[in-house]
Amino acid sequence: MREFRYERLLQWSECDPAGIIFFPHYARWMVEGVNMMFLAMGIDPNEVTASGMQRGLPSTGFNMQFLAPAKLHDQLVHEIVVSRLGTKSLSFKHRFLRAEECLAEAEEVRVWAESNASGLRAIAVPEPVRALLESTEPLTHPLVRSPSY
Repeated sequence: MREFRYERLLQWSECDPAGIIFFPHYARWMVEGVNMMFLAMGIDPNEVTASGMQRGLPSTGFNMQFLAPAKLHDQLVHEIVVSRLGTKSLSFKHRFLRAEECLAEAEEVRVWAESNASGLRAIAVPEPVRALLESTEPLTHPLVRSPSY
């Protein structure tokens, strides 16, 4: 299934006083990475549809394991793989690498959803989206590299 990779340079604002990356940033990067993956496929997962419904990919859970600390100015590669594609749900595996060393890995489940004034509901992943997610062609986005000063 679909794979996506991008690089990021770890910034001072993401560190604790010891220069180690504060762990909640990994969850934020997971959200940003999945969003970037969809944008690289030409899909805005958070758009308002023609019928006025707000789309989204809410998380129903994730599990994360930390293997080594990331530090200030590390250049990380965030790898995302679609690991399961259900009717309404999607599972992703995330790995955060410094060179070849895996610093953290996570698994998350999201649902394809839309909402309006009456609330949020999970709906079937549209067939064109499903086809893009089932592709084995690696996907990269040239505009998501962090600056290297």
